Amino acid sequence: MIEELDFAQASEDDRRGLHEVVAAWAVESSPGREKPPYAASVARWEKRDELGFEPPRFVVARDGGKITGYAQVQVSEAEANAHLAIVTVVVLPEHRRRGIGTALLHAVPSLLNGQTVIESWSVVKGSASEPFAAARGFRVITSMTRQRLDVGEPPEAGELPPGYELVNWFGAAPEEFVEAYVQGLNAIADAPFGETSLDHAHNTVESIRQGEAVSDRWVVLLLHKGEVAGVTVVERNSAVPTVAEQLHTVVLPAHRGKGLGRLIKARMLHDLTGVERVFTRTSSDNEHMLRVNRSLGYIDLYTYMAVQAKTADLQP
Repeated sequence: MIEELDFAQASEDDRRGLHEVVAAWAVESSPGREKPPYAASVARWEKRDELGFEPPRFVVARDGGKITGYAQVQVSEAEANAHLAIVTVVVLPEHRRRGIGTALLHAVPSLLNGQTVIESWSVVKGSASEPFAAARGFRVITSMTRQRLDVGEPPEAGELPPGYELVNWFGAAPEEFVEAYVQGLNAIADAPFGETSLDHAHNTVESIRQGEAVSDRWVVLLLHKGEVAGVTVVERNSAVPTVAEQLHTVVLPAHRGKGLGRLIKARMLHDLTGVERVFTRTSSDNEHMLRVNRSLGYIDLYTYMAVQAKTADLQP
């Protein structure tokens, strides 16, 4: 049976059922990985993500009342991403090859508001999801490398070149720096993300303030003679405070080639009070940033792909 599920109104049993499905997928996709905590799953499903996409909408598959798989859909109110839905389909391993994943995928259009493009950013290389996506007409548009840092003694950040200064904060951006912060984040537009139609660079002061209201973030802002030159952002896991996610790192084009990306990321590691482990994701084509991360102690975990299809092609 396939049916819609409103997470906000879902029973505790259904919420835990969703978590058991995603936890099984997480362990399967990365051998040796621990199951994500239940509270972390709930926190992720109850708020917007870092790109401004709304909390997910769900359709679920059941067997005897138990959730055996789900499709989640996230859409954005931002005009730049109004055409796009981010979709994840997960089925418990013991319930695969019964048409459940296909049925869930065909139910996705019922959750949309006119979005014409579907992208999924959770196709782990070498997993069952790779041939599943290919067989249903999805094409690979980019690949990402997942990395982890076990935080120890922070590395030396190094000396800033003349004319540069760093401003750092935890929580809300100071009013005098928020415009520079937005400008820095939007410079990520030229980062390599393959053929995705996802717009990463539509930040505004309003969207930044909305994100700050529901997330704990550290920011290191790099200035050159008073103008933004770069920025890096880390977000604390709201359910597991000892874990954080390294989000955006950007150095503006005029300031590249000076080692400033590594410098601001190293400086950030001095600020992460109480954090024991940091995760990040980087385009597999961005060899420079992957090398920077490895030089700071990050290790590669796995590679996953983003795939894309037209919504019209999902109709049964």
